[in-house]
Amino acid sequence: MGCKMWIFCAVFGTTIFAAVLTTVLVLTLGGDDNPEPTEGPSEPSNQLLISPLGDVSITRGGVVLIEGDLGTYFEGEAEACEPDEGGDACYVWTDKARLQTQRTEADDIICDHFSWSALTEVGLSDCYGMNPAHWYGSAEMFYQHWPIIKQNKSLENYVSGDLFYQEYGSVLERYWLSSRGVAIRVSHDSPLHVSINADHDGNLCFVGTFEDSNYPNPDDGLPTLDYTICTGNDVRHVHEYMAAEYVSKPSAWPDERMIKSPIWSTWAQFKVFINESEIIDYAWNIKNNGFNNSQLEIDDGFQEKYGDYDFDPDKFSNVTGMVEQLHQMGFRVTLWTTPFANINSDAFAEGDEKGYWVKNSSDQTGLVTWWNGVAGMLDVTNPAAQDWFVDRLEKVREDLGIDSFKFDAGETNYLARDFATHIPLVNPCEYTTEYVKMCARLGGQIEVRVGFENQDQPIFVRMMDKESHWGWDNGLKTLITTALTFNILGYPYVLPDMIGGNVYDDGFHSTTLPSRDLFIRWLELTAFLPSMQYSISPWQYDDEVIDIALKWTSFHENVITPILLRIIRNDVVTSGKPLNPPIWWIAPDDQEALQIDSEFMIGEEILVAPVVSEGEESRDVYLPAGQWYDHINDQTIEGGRWLRDVAVPLDEVAYYTRV
Repeated sequence: MGCKMWIFCAVFGTTIFAAVLTTVLVLTLGGDDNPEPTEGPSEPSNQLLISPLGDVSITRGGVVLIEGDLGTYFEGEAEACEPDEGGDACYVWTDKARLQTQRTEADDIICDHFSWSALTEVGLSDCYGMNPAHWYGSAEMFYQHWPIIKQNKSLENYVSGDLFYQEYGSVLERYWLSSRGVAIRVSHDSPLHVSINADHDGNLCFVGTFEDSNYPNPDDGLPTLDYTICTGNDVRHVHEYMAAEYVSKPSAWPDERMIKSPIWSTWAQFKVFINESEIIDYAWNIKNNGFNNSQLEIDDGFQEKYGDYDFDPDKFSNVTGMVEQLHQMGFRVTLWTTPFANINSDAFAEGDEKGYWVKNSSDQTGLVTWWNGVAGMLDVTNPAAQDWFVDRLEKVREDLGIDSFKFDAGETNYLARDFATHIPLVNPCEYTTEYVKMCARLGGQIEVRVGFENQDQPIFVRMMDKESHWGWDNGLKTLITTALTFNILGYPYVLPDMIGGNVYDDGFHSTTLPSRDLFIRWLELTAFLPSMQYSISPWQYDDEVIDIALKWTSFHENVITPILLRIIRNDVVTSGKPLNPPIWWIAPDDQEALQIDSEFMIGEEILVAPVVSEGEESRDVYLPAGQWYDHINDQTIEGGRWLRDVAVPLDEVAYYTRV
């Protein structure tokens, strides 16, 4: 265009001109090519401004909603180009990359679509400043801070992964949400890498590249980066639009007994050191101490060979008799399983012969190393492999009387680096998606620990193994923030990890106890979430702990569960609302509420403020505006303020109901 500087202004509702000190090219959306003059200035409701150096901002009424830098890997200025059909504007960095933008509007939401395509082998990188807004969403993480500006995540493959080995965890979506009413969704197909406040730079960066990644690129194509930024009146407004537009609502809800009564797992208490008598004794202790159950979960340690479902005969002499006895005692029985079969198993040999494992580039089974050995990993893109896997589990049900299953793993980091699947993957997270769909074929009494675009599945999604710590190092503080993140990402059926954590400090197979107070505060918090899961047992401590556990377990069963089920039926499956939203859900313009990381809601009626700090029996509580009933002190109080030093004895939880 021959201009030294130009600015593209996309304006909703009016036409404006951007005044700069040098020659300006003005492109507008809406209005006539030669609009009639109007009296006085017209204030635009929303503007997208892009400079030739890649500076970008979206403003409303002079207020910056979001700003950043486009093409951060490129030097020099962009030039205007002719957009494709449907596009509003086009920019090209000569011989490097091309960017097209398009604006749409619906229901008071304005969306700007950014579509990058590389012209040579370059990375496509856009960064947006996170301050002064508060940001949410993204993924499950080891240090699950809320808002996510408190993270420090360097650039990494944005794919599901075991958070003990990589930055982004087992549950993730390509979705970020800002307190200024801004939401960003990156397309499914972009070879996405993400950094969040890397080296405390305050930026949220998206990079499209095939370099140093496990994104398949069999045809040596050039990278793309495709995303949409939508703005609304506030954080809830834009989030509800994005959820309706991009996320499938849950089609139903999980097994109601799993919601109501605790799951009892062998893992944290026994690790792999289980046998028939230990499991029967465990069941009797549960009953004799007055606890109900949804099921008893036989975790790792029962198999003779990983991948086969033959119980180790040295540990289990009469499996069907054990299961029958547990049934007679009122327990349902579930088994732990994974998509792996170790190379010494019969399942591996059969699957290898039939081509049911994920392959490598040499068309051989791509062996993977997981936490229990070297194995093949089920190719869930192969319908025959899925049927074989499910049929084997159904046979276990039939032969042994097992009721259901706990599904572990499913993350992409366990794929061979040069993996090849029956149906080629564009995004490695498609493995996670298909794995969860396959698991859900076994019914509503299951649990998984992964999720990507699986929000419609009516099953529990378990948090990754928590450490038996108080802090942000995957400890108790992250229980709330992980639940909030899952809900914002569209996964309301959150299965908290085992009460007290997994006591890994002394080793993966350690069977020591978490601290007494930590165990108590953990179980109290869990009583307000969609399910409770024990492994470490109250009677391993003392009678007071048993009494506190019975109190809050009964509270969950008789008070919280009916509320949860009502919200699920009325709001979750009908409109996709979160089950445990952040407190800003009912106060989206409240600057205090937007930053709270130690409180959460049940629907829109109960605010929960548990103690999550060691040695404390009081805490500050923030209540949004309105009247609230204080259950500890049996009084109605006015919100819109902080309550300082609220007494919360060891056997209590601060919670409030909207009046």
